[in-house]
Amino acid sequence: MILSNILGHIPDYDQARSVAARLVDALPSGSYLSINDGSRGIDPEFDRAQDAYNESGAAPYILRTVDQITAFFDGLELVEPGVVPVTRWRPEAGADQPELIGEHGGLARKP
Repeated sequence: MILSNILGHIPDYDQARSVAARLVDALPSGSYLSINDGSRGIDPEFDRAQDAYNESGAAPYILRTVDQITAFFDGLELVEPGVVPVTRWRPEAGADQPELIGEHGGLARKP
């Protein structure tokens, strides 16, 4: 299952975790969950821009901390390298490190 920039549209963190958990519960053992969502704390300018957007009256998108995004994978087996900035998830060998952006993601297997 792929939840790509979905959970940030659920303002309440506990509710977002509940939604993710219910979806994972419906998956058979051996299935994978991929999540990437906007993250707070990497780029202060990005954080401010997202906050301004949320205050504009548009449908809000909530940036989460890396720990909060990681917690969406509770009970699952994270695939290496774990929850990292999406530009750093398995970059090409020998390539320059990509620029960090305010989005983290990971992949995990349901036992």
